[in-house]
Amino acid sequence: MADLRQRKKPDEQPVPDPTPPPTSSAKPPAENESPSPAFSWLAWSTWPTSLKLSPFPLVLLATFATLYYQYFTSDPGLDLRTPEACAATFNFTFRINAARSEAETLATHSWEYGTAAEAITELVNPEKAVFAVEPFPGDRVPGQGVKMDQAVIWVYQHIRHDGPTLFADAEDEGWSVSDPASLGVVTVMVGQRWNWEMYLNAAERQKDFLLNDAPRYVNGAISHRRDVAELWSDAVSMFPPFLAYYGVHKRDLALMRAAVHQVQLYRDALVIPEGPKRGLWKHIVGPSELADDGAWSTGNAWAAYGMARVRATISGWKPSRDVMGDEIVKLDRWIGEILDGAIRTDDDESGLLRNYLGQKSWFAETSGTALLAATAYRLAVLRPDTYAQPHYLAWAHAKRAAVASRVDDDGFAKPAVNPLKHSSREPVESSPEGASFLLMMGSAWRDCVCRGVCAAEDQGQVDAR
Repeated sequence: MADLRQRKKPDEQPVPDPTPPPTSSAKPPAENESPSPAFSWLAWSTWPTSLKLSPFPLVLLATFATLYYQYFTSDPGLDLRTPEACAATFNFTFRINAARSEAETLATHSWEYGTAAEAITELVNPEKAVFAVEPFPGDRVPGQGVKMDQAVIWVYQHIRHDGPTLFADAEDEGWSVSDPASLGVVTVMVGQRWNWEMYLNAAERQKDFLLNDAPRYVNGAISHRRDVAELWSDAVSMFPPFLAYYGVHKRDLALMRAAVHQVQLYRDALVIPEGPKRGLWKHIVGPSELADDGAWSTGNAWAAYGMARVRATISGWKPSRDVMGDEIVKLDRWIGEILDGAIRTDDDESGLLRNYLGQKSWFAETSGTALLAATAYRLAVLRPDTYAQPHYLAWAHAKRAAVASRVDDDGFAKPAVNPLKHSSREPVESSPEGASFLLMMGSAWRDCVCRGVCAAEDQGQVDAR
């Protein structure tokens, strides 16, 4: 049944509600009017008039139009005007990444790890190498971020940080004084990561061992060997670059000078004073049966490139650059003597240097040739007024081309001398240090081109194989 109390009479008016309706400041939209859209930076129609008339959007639009125009009208080719663009797209003309893989895979001895770490730094992080335009920002060793540099990541696990030297292999540590010190530079670099004390302490112990505990040759030079006081030209690439670099870390000019002094003592004992081979270095002097008066190509390359690293460290650090001008001049001259001797005895029709310079009975090989070419490029950048001349650069180009043409698909250049038996008449099928020398040669040439010292030639896209 219907509820008669809810039914109204036809002429009955409704009683007004005494409660007033809620008020609103918003004007209700007209019957056919759409609500205003929400504001968006991407929708011009939603911008308020005050913003449309301000200069900010005009500047924003002008910037966007400029970038858009430059992107679609700029030349996509190689721009050699900027070193960064040059380095990023550089064509090494040989399989440099394959050579890097060889260097990393084959390394087992201390000097092989240390040399490969240096070579990888020069290739992948050239701004961290001593040959950089500014190797020591703020006059300090460059730091390591959360992600360490590639060379540091690869090698730090092979560094001994609980003994007197930086390598734990019984043969290396027990036989050689200088070889473990080849890891010194990268050890200091590792220590820059959050001030990693155990590696910095290890570098300090390595320095103390060299200066205080290692045997000395009769002229005061630090011996290459532990069991007998003997000097090898190889050693100049092993410990003087570390002493110089550690001098930067400790802000110690005395260590920098000690590095140069040791180089001078080695030169005094090893340099050949006269004849066609004058300026070149003997390989080994000392009382053992290993004494070698020959000018081993790789040994001279070790000595020359080691001196170049010490020189670059001195000139790259302002405190030493300001007061060690005489030492810089000496190092440049000594390196130049070796290059002059190599050029004077370069007589093999292959374009490569002989395993023993000035001895025609020896085969020509790639390892010493590559590192001496790298040295010539480094010196051209370090002292262009003297060494960025055709006499040196044309020779370096020819040696580089001869080596690069012999790099196989595995990244190995043949023929290479046996790195563990320099007197062998048989070339080897693989060489860890030979692979590292390829990286150093390629990096040195790239830097010479990208700094505008060497002419840009054969440039295209990177062969990243």
